[in-house]
Amino acid sequence: MVAALIIASGKTKDRADFEPLREVGTIPAIHRIIRVFQRAGIERIAVVCNDSEKPGSHMNVVYLPGKEGGQMLDNVKIGLSYLQDKCTAAMVTHVAVPLFSVETVRALMFASDGPVYVPFYRGRTGHPLLLRADYFGEILSYEGEDGLAGAVRASGLQRRFIEVEDEGVLANIEDKDSCDHLLSEHSLRKSSPEIKIQIVREKPFYGPGAQLLLQLTEETGSLLEACRRMGISYSKGRKIIAVMEQQLGEPVIESRQGGKDGGYSVVTEEGRQLMERYTAFCLEAKQCIHDLFEKYFTL
Repeated sequence: MVAALIIASGKTKDRADFEPLREVGTIPAIHRIIRVFQRAGIERIAVVCNDSEKPGSHMNVVYLPGKEGGQMLDNVKIGLSYLQDKCTAAMVTHVAVPLFSVETVRALMFASDGPVYVPFYRGRTGHPLLLRADYFGEILSYEGEDGLAGAVRASGLQRRFIEVEDEGVLANIEDKDSCDHLLSEHSLRKSSPEIKIQIVREKPFYGPGAQLLLQLTEETGSLLEACRRMGISYSKGRKIIAVMEQQLGEPVIESRQGGKDGGYSVVTEEGRQLMERYTAFCLEAKQCIHDLFEKYFTL
């Protein structure tokens, strides 16, 4: 499975920090990047950002607090550490280059066997890059000061270039004229079906948000930490679980004593089965919706 890592905070040689909520077109840069990844078929998306801001908390992504005052590479390492046992490869980018296309992401996703793939437009490399999970360790062990590019060079990993007809891989958010020029032809300007499937009894009780909440609780062993990573309050998370259990008539999370914080949460067998069935159902349903969209909306 290919995941995505979006860096929304951290210093570089050219900037003191990023502006994830700066609008590009009609939506913030961070929302644009998340939508591109999701439309390309990436479901596991992690955003490393300042702990005080969760840009796009309604978009079913995982938020990881960045290193306060740290370099961009510090935050890349935070993201790769989180993803290393959860994916086969990660698409890595920062929010200052928000106009690469869905087609470019898919081209990188389907690249075969190299350790690092980089989009290449008319003689210049751009964003995002694809890094195989087998090689995350080389980046995580780098202690130099030349950022992610320096980490890749120092590791000796061979970069492979994917030629794309996508000027957006180069377009920096600071170059307003370039961004304005690209917006009218950007892949998000094309219509596409987007469905969020809910399961309902007397009340709606299960959908993408509930699914992510259970996944993160299982990963972290803590409902509180799961809520933090989703950018929601603990009380909201408890309410989601309460409605789920009320409608199902059985527990999906159990609290147990012990652990470094005095207790931890585990997803029950019923909860795990619900996650598995929902994932499989959504995959098939989305393909059906795509086929119907092609039938009715493709001229």
